[in-house]
Parts: sequence; structure tokens; C-alpha cells
Amino acid sequence: MATFRAIVYDPSGRRQVRSMVAVSADQVKLTLWAQGLHVVDIAPRLVPDMACLFPRLIRVGRAELALFTRQLATFCRAGISILDGLQVLYEQASSSLMRRALEGMIADLGAGAALSTAISRQPRVFPPLYADLIRSAEAAGGLEAVLQHLADYLSREERAARRLRNALVYPIVVCCLALAVVSVLIGFVLPAFADLFSDFGATMPLPTRLLLAVGDFCRLHVPAIFGSAAVLGVAMVLAARTRGGRERWQRLQLRLPLLGQLVRYAMVERYLRALAALARAGVPPATMLRTAAAATGNVEFEQALAAVQPAMLSGEGLAGPLERTGLFPRLALQMVRVGEETGRLDANLEQAAEHYAEETDYRTARLMAVLEPALVIAVGVVVAFIGISVIGPMYALVHVIR
Repeated sequence: MATFRAIVYDPSGRRQVRSMVAVSADQVKLTLWAQGLHVVDIAPRLVPDMACLFPRLIRVGRAELALFTRQLATFCRAGISILDGLQVLYEQASSSLMRRALEGMIADLGAGAALSTAISRQPRVFPPLYADLIRSAEAAGGLEAVLQHLADYLSREERAARRLRNALVYPIVVCCLALAVVSVLIGFVLPAFADLFSDFGATMPLPTRLLLAVGDFCRLHVPAIFGSAAVLGVAMVLAARTRGGRERWQRLQLRLPLLGQLVRYAMVERYLRALAALARAGVPPATMLRTAAAATGNVEFEQALAAVQPAMLSGEGLAGPLERTGLFPRLALQMVRVGEETGRLDANLEQAAEHYAEETDYRTARLMAVLEPALVIAVGVVVAFIGISVIGPMYALVHVIR
């Protein structure tokens, strides 16, 4: 079996791109002819792209997925069929992984599958939340509104991730510049002083000798240092992608000083927002709770929230089981309880999610307010030590010359 890409025209003259898995090109041609399509070209997919070679590293970003969802909602509003809309979006897709997913969806829809089924067959692109919301829209109607809510949800997730990335830019730049300055001083400036002291038969100050020893060690073991760093980096990445390593890292995140509370609030906000979107779409409670727990992306939350579903289905409501997990702040629990009592659970969940999104932004800003001066002090200490190590030999050399 192989994957073939076919360019066809339908009876109305519209150009389409189909992707099919078949034994041969002749089988693809016969299948497409049976669907009333005029085949222009059929070619096998021979050269794998980056998404095929590195499936765990290549992902479709939230921004691209939000744009796709918003455009699909626009097509629905304009009365354009889903299949025709996917054909247009396939031509506009910027990533190979999204194009391959759209090819598979177009083939599934052409074979008579539902949109939710086609989406669920592309788990590398669409999260379970996406497929569940589309499935509920197909059952109850209102696909356009659900797609618009999904686009808004993905856009908010992308904005939150972007704020976190922007907050990390300053510390990373400061650390890289400090490392570059120290490397230049140790590698080029101090060795020149060592040669001068050797010519005059003088003894260098202790800080200078320490830095020179570090520089000599690094120069003599450059391959080993870079090799060890590369092996350690690869090992950490691979360990983080295993289930055990990922679970340990996710548990550790919740217990880190300063950062742990920030991560906890981000998980609470993500769970409440996913729960609000699912409740608004009319997803069944069992599916709603399971999908929202998976949307947190944290194993500790998922395991604790697994007990919420049977408790809620047995008639205990939502606020009580959430409180027993010990993961949710009192304000979030109170808003959930009020929403259950007033029948406005989805609205209260959305308001609680907005509150914790603002709280996450505030804590991020506060963390940066603490981190920036700490970095400045640390870099200042390093630079002061380097300065002493450079200026000290100058004075010592003057005394030797005198």
C-alpha cells in the first residue's frame, strides 16, 4: 500500500486535490472515476518531509490551528460546503503537516465520513477537545458558532503562550550575553596576561589563576564538553518525551518555588476554559469532564480529575468533587458552585477562566519583577569577579616592572 496524491476536477469544473492510500495508481484512478471525478494527475508520495522524518518534533502551532478554524467558520457562514472549504484551505496551508491532515480529511469527507470523524483521525493536528466540540455541533447544530468559539479558545491559548515566551526572552538574552563576555575574557584576555607574567617571572593573583585554570580546562576538553552537553541535551529531550519523564517533569513544575503557583493557575485557567467551551456546546457530561481534564496537559491534574467524573455522574455536582482534588483555589470553586445553583455554569466557568488568566499574567509580571534584578545582581557579581581578575594582574605587573 502507498499514498497517492491526485489532482481531479468535479462535474462542476472545480479543481480538487485528493490523497488516497491504495495498492496502485490504477486503483486510485478507478476509485475516483467511480465518484464522477475527472482525473488530471496521479503521483505517489515518495519523498518524506520533515513531519514524516521527525513526527515528535514537528507540530501545528495554535496560531495556525486558530486561523484554520476561523476561516472554516467563515466558509460555513458564507454557505460554502465543508469539502470545498477544506480544498481552499489546503491550497493556503503553510505547513506540510497541516496539508497532509487536510488531504486525509478531504479523502474521508469524500468517502462519506462526518467532519468530526475526519478530524479525530488527525490526532497530531487536532486535540481531543476539537473533535468533541465538532461532534456535539454535528449532533445539535450550530457548527459555525462552535467553530468560532473554538477559534477564540485557541487564540486565547496562543496569547497566553506568547506572553510566557516573551517573558523568558530577557533572562535568556542576559544569560547568553554574560556567557559570551566571560568566554571572551577567559579565552583571549587572560591568556595574554599569563604570557606577560611568565616573561617577567611574576606570580598572578589567585582569582586570575582560578579563571586561567578554568579556561585551560575548557580549551583542552572542548570536544568532550560540547559532546557531553549535546548528549545531556538529547537525553533530557528524549526523557521528557517518554511517559515517565514527562510525568515527573509535570509534577516537578507544580512544586517549583515561584513558578509552581504560576503553573497551577495556568492549568486551572485552561481546565475552566475548556470546560466552559464544552458545556456551552452541549457536550455530554462524561465526555466533557474527560476532555477538559486532558486539555490541562498535566498528569497530576488528569489523575486527580479522573475521580470528578464518577462523583458528578452520581449526583454530587461539580464543585464538591473539584474541591476534593485540592488543586483548585477557593474562588474558582465558589464560582462553579454559584453557576450550578443558578443554572449559568458555562458563563461562570468562562468568568472564572478570565479571572485566572489575569491572575496568571499578574504572577508572570511579578515573577519577572523578581527575576530581572536577581539576574542583574548575578551578572554583576560575575562581571565584578572577572574585572578583579583582569585589573588585579595589571597592578601586580606594574609593581613587578618597578
